[in-house]
Amino acid sequence: MSKTNSKLASVIGSKQSKPNLVNAKNIPTPDTTNQQGLPAYSQDKWLTLLTMLNTLKLEPQYYRSVTNTLKELQTLIDQCAKEDLYLTCQCIVYSRCLGEGMRTISHASSVFIAPYISGQEYSKRFYGLWNKKEQKGGVIFRPDDMAEILQGYIALNGQIKQTVTLVNGVPQSSETSTSGPKLSNAMKKGFKSVLESLDSYSLLKYKSKLIDIINLVHPSPRLSTAKIEYNGEQVSTIDAIMKGYNVSANTWEVNQGEAGQIVAKAVKEGKLDDQEAKQVLTQAKADNWKELLDTNKLGILAALRNLRNILINNPSQDTINKLCDLVSNPTLIREGKIFPYQLDVANEIMLSEFSTSYSRQISQALAKGYELAIPNLKELLPGNNVVFLDQSGSMAWEIKLPGSKNSSRTSCISKAALIAATIAKATNADIICFGSTAKYVQYNPNLDVFSLAKQLSSSNMGGTNLSTAWKLAQQSNRKYTRTFILSDNEVNRGSTYNSYMSYVKNVGHPYVYSVDLAGYGTNAIAGEKVRYYYGYGFSMFDDITKSEFNAQYHLDKVRKVVI
Repeated sequence: MSKTNSKLASVIGSKQSKPNLVNAKNIPTPDTTNQQGLPAYSQDKWLTLLTMLNTLKLEPQYYRSVTNTLKELQTLIDQCAKEDLYLTCQCIVYSRCLGEGMRTISHASSVFIAPYISGQEYSKRFYGLWNKKEQKGGVIFRPDDMAEILQGYIALNGQIKQTVTLVNGVPQSSETSTSGPKLSNAMKKGFKSVLESLDSYSLLKYKSKLIDIINLVHPSPRLSTAKIEYNGEQVSTIDAIMKGYNVSANTWEVNQGEAGQIVAKAVKEGKLDDQEAKQVLTQAKADNWKELLDTNKLGILAALRNLRNILINNPSQDTINKLCDLVSNPTLIREGKIFPYQLDVANEIMLSEFSTSYSRQISQALAKGYELAIPNLKELLPGNNVVFLDQSGSMAWEIKLPGSKNSSRTSCISKAALIAATIAKATNADIICFGSTAKYVQYNPNLDVFSLAKQLSSSNMGGTNLSTAWKLAQQSNRKYTRTFILSDNEVNRGSTYNSYMSYVKNVGHPYVYSVDLAGYGTNAIAGEKVRYYYGYGFSMFDDITKSEFNAQYHLDKVRKVVI
């Protein structure tokens, strides 16, 4: 051997072998296309259904219209129902009542499934009330769910027309006209059972949304235990609604409306001038908020949506203290299906409009509630973690907050940034932001989670090239236990497959959690240790590592739902 070759052999021999940690054959090649027609990986249809049900709101998306979303959902429901009807129903009930709690998408699914479950033993129960205590039942999580399902049914099938027989002003019977569609029998029986089981407060709180359903399905006042006092007598609440009695629940909307009416009448009668009226009304509204908090009649979601309204009415310190206790209650946050980003948005809106000791106190309470609602991620996610945060242009697409009566909006990047900030702060994870390029983010671990999320919420990095994140991780030679990809998964540049493979071969083979934040149903990556997740609720932090040991974990959980 020549001196040159001997030297070469010596140099090579001194080098450590690079880990060939996985065979390329174990990583499938793309089998479908994304919304842009570019290569992507498909999901199992059940996971796709769960992704849509736990992610989507029926609003226009960056790459998909509402019409196309509904078409894709109906096609998927058809496919799943033909394969396993009960499991399809379990997916819908799980997503509304145990999963992320998305409303409009579960309501649409409840309409699409109606033709399939007719005649099934569980069909009435499917359109029945979810029993929170026993953790079983149907898709109706809140009474007004019925109204939205009915609206969807009418939109799909046309206006329901009926001939009603009245006795003393009370509907006794109904015959559906041949010129209109019949209401699903399962839906009719399910809704009837819900109405007959509701208490007076629930019936009256949602009266305006339930009146059409009451007149359509005719719940029996005799079978209902709900009673209300009217003109000194105890009468059936259902009967009172059907007869048009002037009865209402003691809700914040009613209280504030009544206060306004009383003051307006006083001004009209010359008892108050405009300045006096303003002062009196402000005090009345402040007192009403206090009463609602004192009597536990203000729900946590209503509290979050009304932080501004409460603060502008000069609340007392006692009111603020009770409000802080409410929004920092981890049990109420989780059971009320409050999304992490809803706490973030409420905090941001409040701090942008107020700079008082009250607002700072509430902000601290919101942060406390958020942190308490999240499990110990340091224990759940040991090792070295990295978050790949998509900051491409499509992530900026905004949607109106669910149920919001104001102009409050959020975006895919806002939700992704909050998840990234949570994982980073809880586990000391690295953060790589990517778009057309990629960069490591240096962050202050002492920042509160909301402030860090705001720092990460830009979306100005151009196109979506996930390969840049993998290449950067490889260049840094950082070996990770887990990689979290927070994206809409609409990759339109680079070769994710090749860059991922290169990282696996040369650095390490982490678990990869591809979190679908837009519900498009395709993925940018696949492999033996790749796990798909959906949504952006607190449940993801509970469940995400459980799928490391069982790739079918999410579907197994759905199969346990009892309708």
